[in-house]
Amino acid sequence: MKKREKILIVDDDIKILASLSSILENYGFNTLTTQDGFEAIQIVEKDDIDLVILDLVMPSIDGISVLGKILEKKPSLPVIMLSGHGTIPKAVEATKIGAFDFLEKPVEIEKIIITIENALSKSRLEREKQTLIQDALERYKMIGISKRMQEIFNKIERVASDDSKVLIIGESGTGKELIARAIHLRSNRAGGPFQVVNCAAIPEELIESELFGHEKGAFTGALERKIGKFELANKGTLFLDEIGDMSLRLQAKVLRAIETEEIERIGGKEKIKIDTRIICASNKDLREAVKKGTFREDLYFRINVIPIYVPPLRERKEDIPALLDYYTKIFCEERKRPLIKFHPSALGILLEYPWYGNVRELRNLVEKVVVLSKSDIVTREEIEKYLKESKIEENVDKEDYYKSLEDAREKAERELILTKLILNSWDYEKTAEELGISRATLFNKMKKYGIKRGE
Repeated sequence: MKKREKILIVDDDIKILASLSSILENYGFNTLTTQDGFEAIQIVEKDDIDLVILDLVMPSIDGISVLGKILEKKPSLPVIMLSGHGTIPKAVEATKIGAFDFLEKPVEIEKIIITIENALSKSRLEREKQTLIQDALERYKMIGISKRMQEIFNKIERVASDDSKVLIIGESGTGKELIARAIHLRSNRAGGPFQVVNCAAIPEELIESELFGHEKGAFTGALERKIGKFELANKGTLFLDEIGDMSLRLQAKVLRAIETEEIERIGGKEKIKIDTRIICASNKDLREAVKKGTFREDLYFRINVIPIYVPPLRERKEDIPALLDYYTKIFCEERKRPLIKFHPSALGILLEYPWYGNVRELRNLVEKVVVLSKSDIVTREEIEKYLKESKIEENVDKEDYYKSLEDAREKAERELILTKLILNSWDYEKTAEELGISRATLFNKMKKYGIKRGE
């Protein structure tokens, strides 16, 4: 059964109160009435009111003041002002303050019903939008108790309400897109679109069309017009992930779009205005890329207004228990299985593990455990088994780490030795045996690579 929406009518004329109340009740609304502005404020504060009809001129307190108090307590509550002929300028002022609309007395029944329906419809849409935003905030929730993550959370809150460009730097898997979404969902653009372009995943010949769109016939295969991400993100946020992989030619075009707030589709002649917040991310050191000439310096300074560095998980291991709890709960709920727990010895292994794939690797491991584990308590042996099954090399973003073939070999060797030591509980004899080397060689390599217990 549809809820009867509750309307508060505020007017010092008792005849108007009775007439409006009767009319609105006949149209299926629930009504409350008062002749006193102060009482109206109290009703709004205590009751679940869906809409207020408020007279502009009253003896105890004027309608403008009541409107201000109501919106201070409930900013999204729709208020329709009633105005006499001589008070229309004041009614216009009220709409600027936040009233939904104003109606001139005597009120036409059809007009007030249409105005009420429009106001309630807008209010419902706003509530639905807020619900969707809250759902998204929960879905893309960020977890972290470490000081460094708390600093990032504080920075997100500070920059969200501003349209300044943000550059997020961090290794693959650290959650750069989550940070971009968190900024968007806490901004004034939260009700708008959030568009993502992974500049490393899209071939060079396609990414320009992906960003700027194209007109029909612009090139072979352009069978119809395509709207690009810059346009699709209008009134919202465009997240350019791994922007360091973008070609210099395309960098120039992106820079021009940012500076002019205009784009042109490929094959088009029309300049299209855009109102889009730009957030960028990279797993590369863009300052080094600027020095090498692979990234434009002017674009770097354009996008690096607010820098956010995301530390790798191995540098904030105090966050691991909270992340384990969060992902375990999510995956257990999805699969409708009892909540599993990690035995302290299993947790100890996970706290020592280097996590070169960062939060993404941890998330994938938890999902695997939830799917495959038959027990509600995950043992150390199970964790060792799952970690041994994983190929550490696949979890390392080699472009982040390796600067030469020799560097790649040494990094891979260090990671293999460290992982074997952790999985073998720092049993040097067993580790040397599994690696096919002597204990002396193992100790020499540990010294060479700076591997220490507790790393």
